[in-house]
Amino acid sequence: MLNTPYYLLDLEKLKHNLCSMRNAFERLWPNFKIGYSFKTNNLPWLISWFRAQGVYAEVVSTPEYQLAQFTGYDNDHIILNGPHKGNETLLKVIKDGGIVNLDSFEEIRFLMDNLEETKNAKVGLRINFDLEKECPNETITGEEPGRFGFNIENGDFEKAVGILKRCQSIKITGIHGHHSTRTKSLKIFSSITNAICKAAQNIENLEYIDLGGCIFGDKPGAPSFDEYAETITGVMKKHNISQDVTLIMEPGAALVASPFSYVCKVITTKDIKGTRLVFTDGSKKHIAPQMNNISFAYNLPEMNNRQTINRQIISGYSCIEMDRFIDIKEEGELLKDDIIEIMNCGAYTISLAPLFIEYFPQVVVKNNEELITVREAWGLKEFLQKNIIIK
Repeated sequence: MLNTPYYLLDLEKLKHNLCSMRNAFERLWPNFKIGYSFKTNNLPWLISWFRAQGVYAEVVSTPEYQLAQFTGYDNDHIILNGPHKGNETLLKVIKDGGIVNLDSFEEIRFLMDNLEETKNAKVGLRINFDLEKECPNETITGEEPGRFGFNIENGDFEKAVGILKRCQSIKITGIHGHHSTRTKSLKIFSSITNAICKAAQNIENLEYIDLGGCIFGDKPGAPSFDEYAETITGVMKKHNISQDVTLIMEPGAALVASPFSYVCKVITTKDIKGTRLVFTDGSKKHIAPQMNNISFAYNLPEMNNRQTINRQIISGYSCIEMDRFIDIKEEGELLKDDIIEIMNCGAYTISLAPLFIEYFPQVVVKNNEELITVREAWGLKEFLQKNIIIK
């Protein structure tokens, strides 16, 4: 039984996105792997589905690593990134043949202090460089420095390479270059790939180049998977990177944003100052947890023979005044129990949705005409787990 609100995953769309990305890159670079970004949407069913498709797990913390293990990933199919990996997790993934991209000198020091456990270890280094200078007004940080990786301009990357080269038991085998940007443009990925390839000239045992994620998927008007693949592999070929080197991408939103929608129901309406306020049992917290001003695509019910309303603001159940997510004009009148579907809700929604006023909603997978509940809605029992109360 489906009780609103709930997330709906269209499995055919998800399959299409994954297949489209794989085909685009493998056509130009057969030695290609995808690592799914757990942080983007950490729904366990989704994560285990990606594992069954041969996708690697891209994780950035011990809890995410434990989730990967629980859902069946082998350590040699795990990519460990981020500034706070957890020392035990860092050692475990390295020893078991996974991919670890180091982010700081503290991580290097930790490995050097544990050489007995890191004998013949392979690691990657994440690079940091002034991408804003090459792509003005396209980065999230702007003129501020990026937080992650070893900076190239100040010599930190060269220093890190030097330290590890002097250590006989640890080999650098990869370069990681994820940068979050506003535009996700082809120019961005040309610049990142170029920086990675230049950095890779210092690496004697190069096994992989990892571009990270932050690409568009099937968004209309945006670069396609084919265009990203052509741009990235074109730069790699100009730098004479061997096709024995594995190309890794770590998509999140590009795969899961469009297959998910969010379904809620009208509970009441009010007319104030010439505006129809439509209240639902959903919330902006479930579709834009950071309460950003995002424009949502949506589906409304059939409006046959209904009067047209000049303006209707669709809002949520919460006590936050700005819990408003759709502003529609000159549409048929929305009535109690009408169903509203908000599209493209798969990225950074389920992972970030808070336990605020209401609990986590149900998640349903649509497989052709079959509907499968893959997460029950939370109730009081789930909310109270591991809590102590005073009686």
